[in-house]
Amino acid sequence: MKIEDWRIRIDELNDEIISLLNKRASYATEIGKLKKEQGLPVFDPAREDAVLEKVSTLTKGPLSPESVKNIFRVIMQETRKVEE
Repeated sequence: MKIEDWRIRIDELNDEIISLLNKRASYATEIGKLKKEQGLPVFDPAREDAVLEKVSTLTKGPLSPESVKNIFRVIMQETRKVEE
């Protein structure tokens, strides 16, 4: 396969990733509404630690568990913004 073919595949994956990130953010928006109604803080460190721990165990490819944690830290940081 040529480099262009691989790039096309990556572009297709990028589209899927964006779609999933937006879906995740829409769920976070709903969670943010519930937190507001219940007077709960947006940031839940215990939940975030649990998510990071879980995703770090799911990696079965070239990304290290720490790399996956770093990616999800950013995802959760940005998602918190839509919860507010």
